[in-house]
This record gives sequence, C-alpha cells and structure tokens, in this order.
Amino acid sequence: KVITKMAAEGIVKDVGEIHARLLDHRPVLQGEIKCFIREFEGKRNHREDERLEAVLGHTQQMGHTIPACTRLMEDNLAQVIAHLKVATSMCEKISEMEESLAKTDPLKDRREERQKEWDEFMVEQVGRSAEVDREHEILCDNIREQHRLKEEKLKEGKVSLP
Repeated sequence: KVITKMAAEGIVKDVGEIHARLLDHRPVLQGEIKCFIREFEGKRNHREDERLEAVLGHTQQMGHTIPACTRLMEDNLAQVIAHLKVATSMCEKISEMEESLAKTDPLKDRREERQKEWDEFMVEQVGRSAEVDREHEILCDNIREQHRLKEEKLKEGKVSLP
C-alpha cells in the first residue's frame, strides 16, 4: 500500500504537470510579455536617446545663434528707435492737422452758408410764384367777367360787333 500510495502521488504529480503544460498558458504568456516589454523599452530608449541627441544639437546651435542675434539687435536697436521716433512724430503731426481741420472746416462753413441762401431763395421763389398765380387768377377772372358782360350786351343787342 505504501508503494501504491507513492506511485499514485507520482502519477498525480505527473498528470498535474501535463495539465499545466497543456492547459495553463500563463507562464508562456508571461515570458512573451516580458520579452515584448524588453524589446519595446529597448527601442523606446533608443528613440529617446536619438531625440535627446537632436535636442542637444538644436540647443548647441541656438547657443551659437542667440549671441549673433543679440549682437545684431544691439547694433540696429538705436536705428530702429530713431525710425520709431520719426514715425511717431509724423503720426502726431498728421493727427494735429486733422484735428485743426475738423475744428474749422472752411468748406463746411461755406456749404452751410450756401444752403441757407438757397433755402431763403426757394422760400422767396415759392412766395413769388404764389403771388404770380394769384395775379393770374385775378386777371383770368377779370377777363371772364368782361367776356360775360360783352356776351350779355350782345344778347341784349346793345353792342354792335366791329
């Protein structure tokens, strides 16, 4: 019985190992995952190294470019400031001229004066036109009255025709 019990334990152990190898894929997957992670990190580190080297190159290049730009700026700064002062003074002069023209616009004053004269003239003309129309109406009435009187006299026979 002891041998059988030991043999049975060996068989169970062997069956467990066979079962683990056939159906339990965790150790294989873990190994594959570890391998993938090693490769990924290795490639990433390599890419990061390349990027860091590129950044270092750009930094060194800027280290040479910045002083040259600074010197160029210092050399031309006085000239730029002078040009800005001239432009500012020109803008101020233009602004002053516009303000003075806005305050006293001789053309505008003349236009307003002419408009007033025109309005007065038109009022006067309307008045004259109304007066002429009244006089015309009075004359027309007088002529109508004369014709009416002459027709009455003709009908009565008091007036002879020329």
